Amino acid sequence: MLDSLQLDRAFLAEKDVQILEIETQISKLQAQISALEGSISVLRTAKQPAQTRLDSYKYPVLTLPPEIVAEIFLHFLPTYPDPPPLTGIRSPIWLSHICCQWRRIALSTCVLWRAINLTGIARDGQLREKGAALLALSWLERSGCAPLSICAVDHAETNLIISIFLGYQARWEHLSLTAIHSTQLREMALTPMPLLRTLHLDFTQAVTAPLMFSNQHLPLLRVVVLNDCLRPSVGLPWFQLTSLTLRFIFMEECISILQRTRHLVDCTLQFQTRTAFQQYPDVTDTVLPSLQKLVFERHSDPAMGPFLSFISPALRHLEVIEGLLGLSGTIPPVDPIRTLETFISKSGCKLQELRITEAYIYSPDGYRDAFPSIPIITADK
Repeated sequence: MLDSLQLDRAFLAEKDVQILEIETQISKLQAQISALEGSISVLRTAKQPAQTRLDSYKYPVLTLPPEIVAEIFLHFLPTYPDPPPLTGIRSPIWLSHICCQWRRIALSTCVLWRAINLTGIARDGQLREKGAALLALSWLERSGCAPLSICAVDHAETNLIISIFLGYQARWEHLSLTAIHSTQLREMALTPMPLLRTLHLDFTQAVTAPLMFSNQHLPLLRVVVLNDCLRPSVGLPWFQLTSLTLRFIFMEECISILQRTRHLVDCTLQFQTRTAFQQYPDVTDTVLPSLQKLVFERHSDPAMGPFLSFISPALRHLEVIEGLLGLSGTIPPVDPIRTLETFISKSGCKLQELRITEAYIYSPDGYRDAFPSIPIITADK
């Protein structure tokens, strides 16, 4: 029993020594901590003047009035009506990620969100389409009351997105759509679009039911681009247009439209090629007194009839396929230069620029020698 008590006393004495050693170490550490805290206090006191100077400095860019910053943001984006990308460095969303102040300015500047490009965003199915629809809604809400430039060129999955845009027709200013459903097109035709200036409709399926767009619904419409699937079925206020592009169009349809566009300044045509079994119809002269630029794109019908039917006294720029002017293989052969001379004489125009495409009969110098009064002449194959 006595031996057991003696062992306990020895054990306690040993632990007391260990505790004392630890307490001694703690005391030393506390002294070191106190010294370090003193050093920290000295350092904080030393850095305070520099911190005060930094805190009082105002970065020039952050002192600009919000309206100036908004104007800089606007110049960062593509020139309206060209739309910026929805995401990435050229998107207004990027501007909202710089700092809180810039985010507030970006989100409150309506014109940053007025041009919306949803091209290609809905190709991966319904989930992507719904995501694009939510994104479109957020941009529309941020755009406030600003006129809109909308580009939705995609496949048929874009119907949900287009249906959202249909609720904002009163603000449409520039519109480019493809793969739109016929019922949505009819809804467009019945709803006023008082701000619309540019209309580009490109369809993958023909629209057969007649659709009439009233000039009262489109008082400001000036620029139109149509493809062959839509053209025969749609009536537009042609007389008020200043720029018109018609692609894959038969010549007689073109003449029927152009005879109602006396205010046209810029015209681009792409005739539908006829088969050997289709007879080329007779054409009547079409007077376009204000036309300054006329372009015939590739795949045009190789016949000079429609070309010579245009009378454009104000024409300054002409771009035409050489095959539309004449073919050396025909009987009798038709000389492109003679055709051009006839056209210029008949129109009474003073061309300033002539471009001949798919030129295989004459070289550029050949055209320059024939028309020395035209300052700019190019001919390429």
